[in-house]
Amino acid sequence: MLGPMLAAFSVPLDQSDDEVVIALCLEGFRSAIHVTAAMSMKTHRDAFVTSLAKFTSLHSPADIKQKNIDAIKVKFLPVLRKKGHGKIHNAASAVRRGSYDSAGIGGNVGAGITSEQMNNLVSNLNMLEQVGEVNRIFIRSQKLNSEAIIDFVKALCKVSMDELRSTSDPRVFSLTKIVEIAHYNMNRIRLVWSKIWQVFTTAAYDDHKNIVLLAFEIIEKIVRDYFPYITETETTTFTDCVNCLIAFTNTRFNKEISLNAIGFLKFCASKLAEGDLGKETSEKVSPSSPQKGKEIKVDNGEPTEKVDHLYLWFPLLAGLSELSFDPRPEIRKSALQLLFDTLRNYGQHFSLALWEKVFESVLFRIFDDARRAVDPSDNSPRRVPNGDIEELDEDAWLYETCTLALQLVVDLFVNFYDTVNPLLRKVLMLLVSFIKRPHQSLAGIGIAAFVRLMSNAGELFPEDKWFEVVSSLREAAKETLPDFSFVLDEDGQIWAQEEDLNGNNHDESAETITSNDDSDNNLRRHRLYAAISDVKCRAAIQLLLIQAVMEIYNMYRAQLSVKNTVILFDAVRAVAFHAHKINSDSALRPKLQELGSMTQMQDPPLLRLENESYQICLTLIQNLVLDRPPSYDESEVESYLVNLCQEVLQFYIDVAYTGQIPDSSSVDGRSHWIIPVGSGRRRELAARAPLIVATLQAICSLGDSSFEKNLSSFLPLLSTLISCEHGSNEVQVALSDMLNSSVGPVLLRLVYLQAICPDLDCRVQARQVVVIAA
Repeated sequence: MLGPMLAAFSVPLDQSDDEVVIALCLEGFRSAIHVTAAMSMKTHRDAFVTSLAKFTSLHSPADIKQKNIDAIKVKFLPVLRKKGHGKIHNAASAVRRGSYDSAGIGGNVGAGITSEQMNNLVSNLNMLEQVGEVNRIFIRSQKLNSEAIIDFVKALCKVSMDELRSTSDPRVFSLTKIVEIAHYNMNRIRLVWSKIWQVFTTAAYDDHKNIVLLAFEIIEKIVRDYFPYITETETTTFTDCVNCLIAFTNTRFNKEISLNAIGFLKFCASKLAEGDLGKETSEKVSPSSPQKGKEIKVDNGEPTEKVDHLYLWFPLLAGLSELSFDPRPEIRKSALQLLFDTLRNYGQHFSLALWEKVFESVLFRIFDDARRAVDPSDNSPRRVPNGDIEELDEDAWLYETCTLALQLVVDLFVNFYDTVNPLLRKVLMLLVSFIKRPHQSLAGIGIAAFVRLMSNAGELFPEDKWFEVVSSLREAAKETLPDFSFVLDEDGQIWAQEEDLNGNNHDESAETITSNDDSDNNLRRHRLYAAISDVKCRAAIQLLLIQAVMEIYNMYRAQLSVKNTVILFDAVRAVAFHAHKINSDSALRPKLQELGSMTQMQDPPLLRLENESYQICLTLIQNLVLDRPPSYDESEVESYLVNLCQEVLQFYIDVAYTGQIPDSSSVDGRSHWIIPVGSGRRRELAARAPLIVATLQAICSLGDSSFEKNLSSFLPLLSTLISCEHGSNEVQVALSDMLNSSVGPVLLRLVYLQAICPDLDCRVQARQVVVIAA
């Protein structure tokens, strides 16, 4: 029955212009649609609706007749009341412009209509005014229930997508109506609105450029003109708006859209800072709420009504931090600038608890990605917009964005120190985590930021905060010690043999080894190069670190306690001792020489690090002796200095005598001559000479009683220094000065005491010193 009925209504409606016939056909369509819908006959209902839609002539507005307008009214079902005649001039202009206006007059058709069609259209403008009544459907959408409005918007989106498909002739009527629906339905609860916000977030990721551009124009209009409505009912809808804008910052079609979206995020931040959202939230507190009418104070003394709404900042701030890995430099820079400008400008309203969330959930996340990006052992995915990991220049990111971001974090901490000072430990942990990374650029950035923090905030730190600082530096020094064990393991030894074969031009043998197990060799080579790169990187990091320690110490020498200075001393001494251990390893150094073409390291490999570290240790202890700060223990500090000087002198003597070989060529087998040290060893001794000179001067700086008390332990070392060979005459000159100015007078006094002292113990002690000196 329904098939013949459809034909009975369609044919007369198409061919007749009789008003009675048209009215009866349309009434038949209306009733058939109503009956099939009520009986859940979906297929039959859709057939009638589709057929009726063809009679609306919306695809060709210039050919619209009265019966087409009547069909439009039937298709949209609600009873529409006529309005007065609209502005004919505006309607005609709209057609000539070829675009839809807010009354719904049809799109981009002006260029494709004939003069006859135009005359027909103008002569029937009074009928077209009735099309404007369809606009009431969109106005009355606010009366739809939650499920219906979502279905309505989805359907409108589908129509809009079809209108926008054309690359040459897109229409924006339905897209414009989406904006109007957004306005009319602002009062809906967030559950409904969030699904509508999704009509725009999805569009931001669309593959068609025109859709993205036009969707952003709509977002721009909503944010500019209707922002108060976005959070009029529920402030949490604000997060949907922010997430939508963040989606547009990631569009790959147009950089200007991304920058404009960041600009709108700035607009949102300024609105949040005005406190209107928080005010609306507090006004909606129920009368039975125990907080009504009260101002509950938080950590920084601000009332909860002022700061509770700040949780709305997190979607915005987190979205901006996400953009720190955007492959486009302009976007990275703009997003980071806005992120830190926002925190700097409005951070005075934040409580400690909120600042802690900002540091943990927003700022530190930026650097988690940075550390993953350069850590080959971490296979975690990186948060790069659009998945364009290969497009991100890591070096550019590190030197530009990461450096700037870390500096800005330090500046934020300094600016809001009164509130955020309990977070010092976490900030220091962040900086140390950079320093510990086996990546010289990252470590350098971390060290520079550490010095920046100390130079700007060090004077604010009490004793306990300084303890956290020096403990962090000690941890960084311990965690960055170079590990040369790879040289002595199997991979290093095998590769050294192959290098030796290649170096001696044993081409045939080397070729045989390579061809036998090429894959193993490649793996071994990779591991070896990675290990070499690691030790060279760590050696460079430790040099930067001890220099930073000295820079910080020089800035706050008077402020540092004995306890904290000794912690620094222990940290640097551990670096020096480890470096000497590597430099004096008789098994390691030849292996490094065999791998010389690969390592490109000097021999010994960590000589500069050892010398500079010991020099800093001497400076730290000598300054303690001079400054005598509170809690100064003379005997304790003196023991540090004496032990350090003995250690340095002994290490130098070991190096000097290691290079001298007894000549056993005589007939009786006894050694009569010492072969002079080679040129390499002489260069090493010359490089160590300034440290020995400084050590001798440090011994001389001891007070008379201290010098005399410890002379017996120094004299064997001094006598050995006299007899050993040196790389330069610096040590001999300093030793001569020391013997003349300090040791000589003491020995004369001891000889005199030996002669006249009635006390037996005193005479015995003096005699022992004189004998040792002799």
